[in-house]
Amino acid sequence: MSPLKCACLVDQRGSKLLLVRVRQNQHWYLPGGKIESHESPQSALQRELGEELGIQLDLSSVKYLYTVVGPAYGQPGLVELVCFSGQWSGEPHARGEVSEVRWLEVSETSKLAPAAQLLCAEYLPIL
Repeated sequence: MSPLKCACLVDQRGSKLLLVRVRQNQHWYLPGGKIESHESPQSALQRELGEELGIQLDLSSVKYLYTVVGPAYGQPGLVELVCFSGQWSGEPHARGEVSEVRWLEVSETSKLAPAAQLLCAEYLPIL
């Protein structure tokens, strides 16, 4: 079974990371979502950020960072997080399936979904 491929925004400001909670799940995720078969990862990221947070991603600023593969949260199998940085405009607020948006401390890894925990352990500095 192939991993579920998702395009994700990694926006760390100081010791905090922009994260979302989906529906009423306990754990937090990176903003973004599933890459549809007809989309590039960058297009999927732009679509998901607009739908779920109401923010506009500047596609010319998007840079690939890394890909993290880890356990999917709440379903069997793996998830593949294709991670990007990028500039965006607007004020993020919960829309669609997102129930909450927050800047969380990178050190609060117990609150994160498993693949996001891997990302923090392997790629993000704890300031």
